[in-house]
Amino acid sequence: MNKEEQILEKFSKIAKFNTTMVENMQTLSSMNNYYKWLASIIRPYVGKKVLDVGCANGNLSQFFTNRELVGMDISPEYLKMIQERFKNAKNFSTFLIDASNPKQMEKLQKFEFDTAISMNVFEHIKDDVSAFKNVFNVLKPGAHFMVIVPAMKQLYAILDYEGGHFRRYNRKDLTSRLKVAGFQIVHSRYINFPGAVGWFINYTLMKKRLFAKGTFKMYNNLVPLFKLTESIVKFPFGMSVIAIAKKPEQI
Repeated sequence: MNKEEQILEKFSKIAKFNTTMVENMQTLSSMNNYYKWLASIIRPYVGKKVLDVGCANGNLSQFFTNRELVGMDISPEYLKMIQERFKNAKNFSTFLIDASNPKQMEKLQKFEFDTAISMNVFEHIKDDVSAFKNVFNVLKPGAHFMVIVPAMKQLYAILDYEGGHFRRYNRKDLTSRLKVAGFQIVHSRYINFPGAVGWFINYTLMKKRLFAKGTFKMYNNLVPLFKLTESIVKFPFGMSVIAIAKKPEQI
């Protein structure tokens, strides 16, 4: 049993799957300034045909509804939510698809996507490399894939486990797995240094299970300051890691 498996085994004995997870998801959905920040980082690479892998309720894809946009998710409930949210968006469609299932993913090849985006999805997939390969296969040559995942193995907490996370990623982990899937790495970086510090204190050390709405609201208001700071200072760790990958023009 490796270290990651040992951590999962430890948390399996104390995990509680209850309504606090619903409250936590609602709190995260209120972080619109943070999602704007993420969208501003990936926007230069977003083309005309966009696939949102694990779209959930559209917190990231909301900024790209002026493109041809396809949202895919394994959850029927999330697809109902995003369909209602984007009901007035033109050229928007959804598919109930498991990213780790190659046969299901084949349904998307007809779109010839020039872009795929994903936020906080692949940590939920046990065989994430296979899922990365499935995304690679539905993109046309030269397409970009922007993936955002929770960062730093050292931050893994009971909330990660209860949220269905198999892992957190270091920058090297994410880029190496994307390379195995066939992608070239254009750029990668950690983001949200303050969030990593806060998470470590509240959820890794203190083992809290419920997000503090007031703290998240304050953080959301301070995002412009954090964005400015991290445009100048490149911190060696953060709450999330972003990778911008590219499918080679010739394979």
